[in-house]
Parts: sequence; structure tokens; C-alpha cells
Amino acid sequence: YVSSFWDNNKAVVSTQSTGISVLNYRPNSVHCLASQRSGWHVFDINIEYSRFGVPSKDWVYCKLNEEYKLCPTYPRWLFVPGEATYEIITGSAKFRSQARLPALSYVYLPSNAAICRCSQPCVGITNNRSEFDEKMISCIRMANRDGRYNKLYIVDTRPKVNAMVNKAGGKGYEDVKNYSDVLYKSFPIQNIHVMRDSLAKLRNTLESAISPSAHINGVEESGWLTHLKIVINTAMFIAQAVSVENYSVLIHCSDGWDRTAQTSSLSQIILDPYYRTLNGFQILIEKEWLAFGHKFVDRCSLLFRNPDEASPIFLQFLDCVFQLQNQFPTYFEFNEYYLVELYDMLTSGKFGTFLGNCERDRVKQRLHERTFSIWGYLWENISKFTNPYYENSTDLGLGPGTVLRPSTEDRDLLLWTKMYCRYDICCEAKTALDIDIETSNEVKTATSRLAESSIST
Repeated sequence: YVSSFWDNNKAVVSTQSTGISVLNYRPNSVHCLASQRSGWHVFDINIEYSRFGVPSKDWVYCKLNEEYKLCPTYPRWLFVPGEATYEIITGSAKFRSQARLPALSYVYLPSNAAICRCSQPCVGITNNRSEFDEKMISCIRMANRDGRYNKLYIVDTRPKVNAMVNKAGGKGYEDVKNYSDVLYKSFPIQNIHVMRDSLAKLRNTLESAISPSAHINGVEESGWLTHLKIVINTAMFIAQAVSVENYSVLIHCSDGWDRTAQTSSLSQIILDPYYRTLNGFQILIEKEWLAFGHKFVDRCSLLFRNPDEASPIFLQFLDCVFQLQNQFPTYFEFNEYYLVELYDMLTSGKFGTFLGNCERDRVKQRLHERTFSIWGYLWENISKFTNPYYENSTDLGLGPGTVLRPSTEDRDLLLWTKMYCRYDICCEAKTALDIDIETSNEVKTATSRLAESSIST
């Protein structure tokens, strides 16, 4: 069969054609024009961080990256521990790959434990040390005022063998003997090349399987669902650490823009009901993926295709979110069609939201002036993407009752047919939930029209 999903992921897109497409796109009405322009203002980093009490005496705004000179691939707005001095911050940046120093992503208010992110340290085979980086990690641990005598987890999202290979190349992983009260935990999330190959195997299976057994075996042999399981398990560990053990967590992979983005954002969805709302989910993507510099141009081949750099990292994150939606159907304000549309519009060449490998790229190209935002487009069509069974729990606050506890048993992880099999005639049959949702929406529309009719008469 022919699927637009696979076409988008195999197409070789030229810089010129995509540039022309995104610069020439215009919404089809004045209302849409205004809406898609305003979408650029969805994210305000100060409002987002104020939700969890930052800035404070424990976490302060750092001005050193206002011109992207400290770390070019980080956001200009950074929050760091209040006890971290100029020397500690700059020294830690010098010791981290791509200067991606430890910075704050989220504070879980019930425990005051934090989720921070960074890149791997430049340890090398000579076991280099940095007193400033060691002090930076200590400052992060001590910023948890409700757990000053607790430890801190460093979550390395790479297989240990990969981290050891990187050490031979001058980088590597932390030696906990050099960091006080730190626990090192490694999770075997594979690199971009393995994920790309896994998706290719899944594609081959879905295009060529001639029997149910061949389909099942092919999906299993692709490893795609196994990779999802490991990503979700890692996020669950992070959420458990900050919500139950009251330990802050520092996450990294190699350069801190792929697996780190996946697990940081997914753990926040597990912890915080706000990120399961339409607005909150957009804010999360703006913060963890766009501001902190996921390489969308390279990974999604938006302007050109480099086979060694392309990888379905963001798609994999969306698939993990779908798995959570499937297990907790009343906990998300948006439905799976929202995730599908988000991905399709990302690769459509219409919007500038995801162009650029980091915030600095988008600012330099003035994309907020020259292109339209994907968020405005999605809000225009919000009725298509709203989950009618959503039970709003944001007013319940944070705590054990609002933390998700997903299962990663094989039987509970599903192939996302609405993404990967949308044009396969074998998958056209609607599920009972689809029918219920459509029926519910029809009833709501009819009720609304009846009410309007009653008022007018």
C-alpha cells in the first residue's frame, strides 16, 4: 500500500523546495492568518517556570546565555541552582559535550525534587575531572531543600557499552567517586542509527507481510515496540525518583538532544496533569524539544537529507505518548489524531515552528516574522483533536493520585496503526472507542444546535 507517512519519511527534500514552501505558505482566511501568527506566542518560558515556583532562592535565572555564547544550542533563558557561581557555571559548560551544561527543566513541587538535563562529560580515557562540574552537580542536589540529605540520580540514557565507547573518544560518563551523594543509573536506549533501522524494518514488514503470523513476527523482529518499552521505563524511573524517593535527577545521553528530550518530556507527562492538556503539551514540546535544541532539521530531514543524521526520535516520543493515551484514555485532553496531525504538519513544509536545530537558528532566521506557527493551525481545528472522555485533573494539584503508572508489558504496548497503517485496507475498521468518540461528538453537536434553536425561538 501507499502511505503518506512512509512517503514523508523516505522523501529526499531539497533545501530550496522546502524553503520556498514554508515561506510561500499562507492560511486560507484572515482569521486563520491571525491565529497562525499568534501561535508563535504560545510559549513564555517565564510563565512556564513560574508554575513550579522558579525563580526562587534555590533556582535562579542565568544571564550568561542571553546571546547564545555560553551554549549555542541551549535557550537564551536558563535556570540554574542559586548556589552556582559564574565560575561553576562556565566551568561545567566547558566540561560538557557541546557546552550543554546541567540546566533546570522541571521542579516537582510536592517533593521539591528537580529534573535537570545536560550532555555527557568530557572524561576521556585519562579520566579527566572538573571541580566546577562536580560542584555544579552538588548545587543541583542541594537545591532540593526538602531533601538536602538525599542523593541525586544521574540517569544516562545510553547503553553502558555506548558510554564506554564515547569515553575512548574523549567523552564518556561520570565516575560517581568524584561526585558526592550521586547514584549513576544507565538505561539501554539505543542511538539514532538503531532507531532508524528499526523503523525501516517495521516499514518493510507493514508493506510486505502476507499473513497475520508474518505481520506479528515482523513487528516483533523490528524491535520498535521494545525500544518504546525502554524509553517509557526510563521515564517511569525518573518520575518515581522525584515523586517517591524525593531525589532530583540529572538526565543525559551523548549530546543531550535526543534520548534526553524523550525521557525528560515523557517523565513530566507522567508526573504532571498539566502536560496532558492541549496547551500544556504544546508548552512541553516548546520547552524540551524546541528551546533545548532537538535537531529537527537533521532528524526529520526538513531542509535536506543526511542519511546518517535522520532518525525518528520525535516520532518515537509521540508513539510513547500514544501508548500512555491508550492506557489512560480519560487522562489526556487531546486524542491520538492530534498526535498524528502534529507529526504530519511537522513534515508538511508549511510551518516554521520546527525549522532549525535549536532556538538560535530560528531566531537568527527570524522565522517568527517570516513563517506561520503550527500551534495556531492546530488550535483552529481543536474540535477534531479534543478527547470527549477527558476528565480534568489539573485542579487536583500534584501528588500520588495524578501520577501515571503505565504498564510496559508486551500485551499492553500496541502498534500505532493510525500512524503507520492509516492507508492499509486491513486496518480501516474502526475500533469501538473511535465509534464512541464520533457518536459522542455527534450528540454534542446536535445538543448544541438544539440549544441554539431554543434560544433563537
